[in-house]
Amino acid sequence: MTRIIEKLLIGYHVKGQAYALDFHTHPQYEIFLFHGGNCRFLVGNKIYYLQPGDLLMMDGMTVHRAYVIGNKDAYERSIVHFDADWIAPLLKDLNIDYLLRLFTENRNGLIRTFRKKDELLLEDAIREMNHLQQLDQSYANEAKRKLSLIQLLLKIDSSTDKIVEKGQAYVDEKTQIAEKVSEYIFRHYRDSFNIDDIASALNLSKSYLSHAFKEITGNTIMAYAMGYRLSQACTALLMEPSKSIKTISGECGFESDAHFSRYFKQNIGSTPSNYRKNNRISIQKGE
Repeated sequence: MTRIIEKLLIGYHVKGQAYALDFHTHPQYEIFLFHGGNCRFLVGNKIYYLQPGDLLMMDGMTVHRAYVIGNKDAYERSIVHFDADWIAPLLKDLNIDYLLRLFTENRNGLIRTFRKKDELLLEDAIREMNHLQQLDQSYANEAKRKLSLIQLLLKIDSSTDKIVEKGQAYVDEKTQIAEKVSEYIFRHYRDSFNIDDIASALNLSKSYLSHAFKEITGNTIMAYAMGYRLSQACTALLMEPSKSIKTISGECGFESDAHFSRYFKQNIGSTPSNYRKNNRISIQKGE
């Protein structure tokens, strides 16, 4: 089914983890408020150990994914996706367009924390936005949605208790290794490589590298690399409709277009051509 891009889409207290792609990129900006479960969260090549009440703000096109440990049904979060171009003119008119700059901070290893009472106020604001999402698409209701988003952004900005630099927090050696492996994969996914290449680049033994990465992410290194290649291919199929599937296959590091088509169908459930035909860029609600 074809889905039209939503200008504002809310996921309120979404539970569980059920989507095709481990990695995500999307053109919409994202506010991610973590409620519960055992979750490590990747933004770019940085891995965050989230606590209930932690809030991440992402530009969407920076790759991100959740590593859910243990019971996936306990993984709970609220999410706001929105089109920056939809809200930017109003923010500029109000002289508060600086608020959109908050969505690049996680690239630099920053995370916002809030006092409990302010966390509850943020939850209430997202719940109200979720209610507004159910209303008709009149101009009046669109104005209400825009104002609700602006109020949320202002609340986030004014009620932040601390902005923590990830580098200031203790990060164990295995997490550092996982981050370095992720960075290597993101830089080299278009190329052919194996675990020996990564181990050599990081000056670590292959066995320790593999063990540490699996412990932190729950994936083997090469499965992780293939998942990232798949996510980049999905994005390219939707955002570059004039580019051939064979070209995308090669640019995303697959050994052949036949291998790409086979791997794509096994993991996505359709061929690349059908995926491109039947989908527009869409938001994965509850990502």
